[in-house]
Amino acid sequence: MYNLVYKSIANSLTTAQVDEILKESRDFNDKHDITGCLIYHDGFFVQYLEGDAEIVLALFEKIRVDIRHYEVILLSQGNIYSREFDTWSMAYLSDKLPNEAFQYIKLMVSPEFEIPDMSVIPNPTSKRFWLAAKNLLNKIGHDNFN
Repeated sequence: MYNLVYKSIANSLTTAQVDEILKESRDFNDKHDITGCLIYHDGFFVQYLEGDAEIVLALFEKIRVDIRHYEVILLSQGNIYSREFDTWSMAYLSDKLPNEAFQYIKLMVSPEFEIPDMSVIPNPTSKRFWLAAKNLLNKIGHDNFN
């Protein structure tokens, strides 16, 4: 099992365009046994992908050249023992969620947040960050976001 995390800047997307990205992602991921989570906040994406290494890396290459975003930066990648988002083809979190817990996620993906090489603060490259995202998804209801 392999995971990859990246961030990027959206190209002035509408809600309908983000919804289309989610639909495309979920359809592709269902067919290729990929799971993960997409966070969209204030024009920025952070995405966690997990699955077969060859498929995840090939998908990331397609993502890198997608014109719907730019400045795609790989944050982390590597082998993992098990999936974090095993029940989501592509979980989704955005600042439209009516939940104050999203403030934590928002802080970690804001454009002002620079990811230091060594950090004690959970950030998009850390397992604690994605566990917090998963916990938030579980609190607001799996059916609403899968």
